[in-house]
Amino acid sequence: MSDDGEEAEEKHNPVFDLWPEFEPMETMPSSRLNDVLTLLETKTPAVLSLDGCLPSGDMCAVVLQTLLFRMPSSVKTLSLRFNNLTSAACGLLIDWTAINTSLETLYLMSSGIDDKSRTLLEAAWKKNLCSQRTENFGFTYIRVPKPVAAGEDEDD
Repeated sequence: MSDDGEEAEEKHNPVFDLWPEFEPMETMPSSRLNDVLTLLETKTPAVLSLDGCLPSGDMCAVVLQTLLFRMPSSVKTLSLRFNNLTSAACGLLIDWTAINTSLETLYLMSSGIDDKSRTLLEAAWKKNLCSQRTENFGFTYIRVPKPVAAGEDEDD
């Protein structure tokens, strides 16, 4: 793929529109999170497990936002279990979920998300893709991609 194609793909990334002024962190507050950041920048992972590794307090939202900002569309499964998501982090996750068209499975068990945020997240989850459902008392979200018709571009 040429550099022009890669630049065009970046310009159409809806995350840039969602957070146009956001400056992602260059280093993370732990070695595990630095490894995750390196993975996102150098590989095309299908599964991303952030189980129990997000910091608590004010840093939670900034770290989560950086990771969501840098997450490639190759990630189909995201696990945020055993984190204490702040209300700001939940808000960012809800906003990101509403525009994300590639994630197919999201795990939130023991993430500290409250019922109101879960309801908003479920509504955001249903905006994209098709055949969505929740399981595990609303802590597991699953959806199936919309089929692409023959001759139709996925970005249309």
